[in-house]
Amino acid sequence: MAIRMRQLAPIAMIVLGMVVAVTAYLHTIDYPFVNDDKPYVVENAKLAGLQFAELWRLFAEPYNPYEFLPLRDLSYWFDLKLFGLTPSAFRVHNIILYLLCLPLVYATTGGLWRYFKSSEAAAGRWVAAVVTALFVVNPSHVEAVVWISSRKDVLSTLFSLLALWLALNARRDQGLSRGFAIASLFALLAAMLSKATAVAVAPVIALLWLYFRRDHPVKERQRSDLIWPISSLLLGAGVVLFFSANSAAKATAYFGIEVFTRALAVLGWLARLVISPESRHFIYPVFDDPYLPVMVSLGAAMLIAAIAGLVVMLRKKSLQGFALITFVLLCIPYIQLVPYKTHSLVSDRFLTLAVWPAAVLLVALSWRLKPMARSAVLLAIAILWSFQTIDRTRDWRSYESLWEADFRAYPDHYLPAYEVITMYQLTKGSFSEAGEVADNISTPIARSVMKNMVEVAKDLSDATVTGDPGKTMNHLQDLEQLLKTPPDQTRWDPTMNYFWSECLSSFVLEWQELVRRFPDHPQVRYNARRSLTNVLNYGSAAPQSR
Repeated sequence: MAIRMRQLAPIAMIVLGMVVAVTAYLHTIDYPFVNDDKPYVVENAKLAGLQFAELWRLFAEPYNPYEFLPLRDLSYWFDLKLFGLTPSAFRVHNIILYLLCLPLVYATTGGLWRYFKSSEAAAGRWVAAVVTALFVVNPSHVEAVVWISSRKDVLSTLFSLLALWLALNARRDQGLSRGFAIASLFALLAAMLSKATAVAVAPVIALLWLYFRRDHPVKERQRSDLIWPISSLLLGAGVVLFFSANSAAKATAYFGIEVFTRALAVLGWLARLVISPESRHFIYPVFDDPYLPVMVSLGAAMLIAAIAGLVVMLRKKSLQGFALITFVLLCIPYIQLVPYKTHSLVSDRFLTLAVWPAAVLLVALSWRLKPMARSAVLLAIAILWSFQTIDRTRDWRSYESLWEADFRAYPDHYLPAYEVITMYQLTKGSFSEAGEVADNISTPIARSVMKNMVEVAKDLSDATVTGDPGKTMNHLQDLEQLLKTPPDQTRWDPTMNYFWSECLSSFVLEWQELVRRFPDHPQVRYNARRSLTNVLNYGSAAPQSR
């Protein structure tokens, strides 16, 4: 009986973690569609109108406004056809995909442990169970599982884990199993067709296969075995070229010291978030964080450690080295080496797959401790992560609640302030409250823009009563002077660039609203056309020419 209990204990640990996570996620089932869910699903008439016989079209052209991800869009199509616009069905689908990742985490971790630590193979079941339990309760997964738009993160993680498991099982005494290697490459392709950043899995698989080849004596190594790691890298490179050519989220390239600072800071933040039990948010103020030098140093330390891990692996088998290299490789698509537009340089969903090697590294290091100390450390981490997973799901009730949570955490950051001011306060006519929020923004140029925006909204409200648009036009022209010359930070900080583009959109909407309220006022139309032309919004300026 006691032996049976010891055998079941690792599985019970995983089940307990699943219960905690699923219970938290089930609280979000009835939450509405949020933010990008609307263009991806709710307003996506092109996808909804696709017939079964036309599904091949998903692999020939994009079926959403932003990106070409055929497998992700295929999964949306099935949900739409079976359940219609029911957000609970989409979220249940996300949860199921997430749970399907767990057996792959368990099997892949166990296989790696037996390979790298053959002398401690007996502990493999426990190690795999602990890693899986930590994986399932990690708070970084909340965004990927709860947000319907993040289906791509869960789906690509599932196929990536499958690709890694198949790659691991391709190992043979003589070379690699052709069947497993081909299946691994197909799974890798499926992962990349679910989300392009899964391309980072390609070098991980290549590294693993090269390491398997290294196990054989030099005289027994066959050159043909190099076909498989090279194929993995070429497949990844081909997908990178294809997606970079078809991406709608491109940002202007910038070459300066900030490029390196940005990359290291993002890597540092990702390393921090994957382990930290701190509260989770929709945005993280990377460049506005007072500890930016610390995050840059942490990113540099992670990069150096990964290089050191690779050097160690050239001398001997090292699970810690492999896990560290894998974590850094999985983070590379997100460190903005090739800039892309985003509201936050760091997001929890970026870590959906990277949690796995981080958990492997954490458990491998803790296994050096005595059993009691190891259990205490890992249990404390699991409890803290579980608490944050449960707590974070409450913020996903709506888009508004997400930004309210971020505003409470970062009241002086321009992006949460912009969202709170434009979404709630100005629409409700709370101009004095909006002014206070704008005054509290720490970035001077963002503070000036938002204060002017509040003044414009207040004047527009007054102009409707007085019938005089003069004061509103004056403040709009002041705002124009601020917006027509973007600050240098927009060149290398995608978050500031996003904020600036949102402010320009609000500026256009304010002019359009003023024209709507005073359609026969020639000065309003003239100034609207001139002002919108000055901020290079020719499409909005043209209708004012009549």
